Amino acid sequence: MKRAFPRPPVERTINLIELSIIALVIGVLTGGGAVLFRAFVAFIHDATFLGTIGFYYNSNLHTPMSWLGPLVMVSPVVGGLVVIFLIRMQPEDRRGQGVSDVIDAIYYREGRVRAFSGIVKSFAAGVQSATGGSVGLEAASVQIGAAFASRISRLTGIAQWQRMTLVAAGGASGLAAAFNAPLGSTMFAIELMMPEVSPRTLLPVTIACGAGTFVSRFYYGLQPTFLVQTVTAAHLRVSGLVALLPFLPFGVLLGITSWFMIWMLGWAERQFAKISPSPYLRHIIGMLAVGIIAYLMITFTGNYYVEGPSYAALQDILHGRMVLPLFFLLLFAAKILAVGLTLGSGGSGGVFSASLMLGGALGGALGSTCLMLWPHLDVTIVDFAIVGMAGQLAATIGAPITAIVMVFELTRDYNVIVPMIMCVTLAIAVRRALVPQSIYTYKLFSKGHEVPDALQANMFRIRHAESVMATDFEVRPAAATIEETVVGLAETGRPIYLMIADGKRLKGYVRLDPGFKLWQAREPEMTLGDMARTDYILARSTDAMFDLIGRVARRGARLVIVVRPARVPRVADVIGVIALETMGEAVIDNARAYAPAPPSRNPFPLLYRRRITRPVQFWRRRGRNDDAPK
Repeated sequence: MKRAFPRPPVERTINLIELSIIALVIGVLTGGGAVLFRAFVAFIHDATFLGTIGFYYNSNLHTPMSWLGPLVMVSPVVGGLVVIFLIRMQPEDRRGQGVSDVIDAIYYREGRVRAFSGIVKSFAAGVQSATGGSVGLEAASVQIGAAFASRISRLTGIAQWQRMTLVAAGGASGLAAAFNAPLGSTMFAIELMMPEVSPRTLLPVTIACGAGTFVSRFYYGLQPTFLVQTVTAAHLRVSGLVALLPFLPFGVLLGITSWFMIWMLGWAERQFAKISPSPYLRHIIGMLAVGIIAYLMITFTGNYYVEGPSYAALQDILHGRMVLPLFFLLLFAAKILAVGLTLGSGGSGGVFSASLMLGGALGGALGSTCLMLWPHLDVTIVDFAIVGMAGQLAATIGAPITAIVMVFELTRDYNVIVPMIMCVTLAIAVRRALVPQSIYTYKLFSKGHEVPDALQANMFRIRHAESVMATDFEVRPAAATIEETVVGLAETGRPIYLMIADGKRLKGYVRLDPGFKLWQAREPEMTLGDMARTDYILARSTDAMFDLIGRVARRGARLVIVVRPARVPRVADVIGVIALETMGEAVIDNARAYAPAPPSRNPFPLLYRRRITRPVQFWRRRGRNDDAPK
């Protein structure tokens, strides 16, 4: 039996100061949770690969040859069995992974993330990565922060939009604590998790990200995630137009590889589903293959490279320790294969770090090739690697500004910002042309949960009631009978709204739909006062439509009556009405400017048009073909 969410009887809206204080608490808790989570991962990793007990694991350093020798190939299998057990502990509708599950909770579950499910899935991702699975840890940190935020917001009983804001803040603070990147994590929340971007929602997110980063830095220091040689202003590179030319095809290539990564993960899941109905057997096969790849890599190259988030390999690329194009391509192929096997077979973990690694390896391959063919080109392999990290990340997760800001925070290298912007723009354009969904929204889309991929200004915040209201209403006394009222009105083909006056006081309203002249009252002597409806709200002409829609939703009203500013509005102060259908028309007008262009071709298949729109001709030709001699 599913356990229901504990909901307070009445949700309340707190002020911005209280919301910011709660966001600060969430950021501190998330930062502490991220630190403990990394200690847990270090414990599993050291026990598995080193045979020791430790609580600190620097993923930027290569893991030495395991004390298990060739048996290290079995380590991902054992960890994978634990992962499948933990995942199957959750209800089937709560088995989403990391960031995708948080996005789904914000847009489709009113910001409700099950705390127990979030923590369990985070531990599953930690075990997966620590035992050799080729996934990152950032998704687990996002899940931890979102779970803390959802639980605290439910306990405090705050309004839905504030709960959704805090869940986004918790997820972003988890990412900030994982990568030591508060600005990029804030942009991550804005581009992927926040339905509304305004000062009242942005301030809690920035506070939570800052708090999570501070706690993480307190334990792990101020250094960036990846160390890149600092370039002084006098030696800036990539300054000439010729040096920018190789980055144009590079952006296109990154878009194609991002599409391939998204397609490949879906294809791998479908192929593993055909192997066996048992999730345990599928994951055993996948993780055994990952273990074999990792052991072959350390046997022939000296390092595992594909185990965990692969930050050590990425750090080698950024330090310029690799120069051979074929070796870069080997890293790219091994990593994308290992990621596909890990997640396609049912594993748990993040693809954020995998995107960084793949982009860096692809950039290294292209950069080293360019320098071989064009030795005097004013770029370095590291430049291509950094640009590749940003381009691959942006196109894969669908967040270009996040990728640019975060890669800059991860490397602290501002030298390649111009080619980075070029490549990110081209990569995400190409990927969207091939597949509209990002890697986070692809699964959600497949089950009918569409997530908006664009931020649009809400015009209802600046449109006033006076620009939408209708003025063709009538005022009638409450004592008038319905029969004499109907006789005195003329049909207009539109609903007629009658304001019912009880003296100077507004008693209510009556709506007469088209065709009311044919209506026969059961009680002809019934007065308008007896029929007056009170499911309305009062508004001033300067009130914003966005606020009115919220009030209508909360009160369950069917009509907005617009009045002149007055201490106590009277019937004489009514200047217009706004019906629900009028609000719908206003919504259409607001969306018309942003609506996509109509398709250039008929969206219906040719066969459909022949059978449905021209059935006589279709079946006549079909009969002739059937009568023809065989």
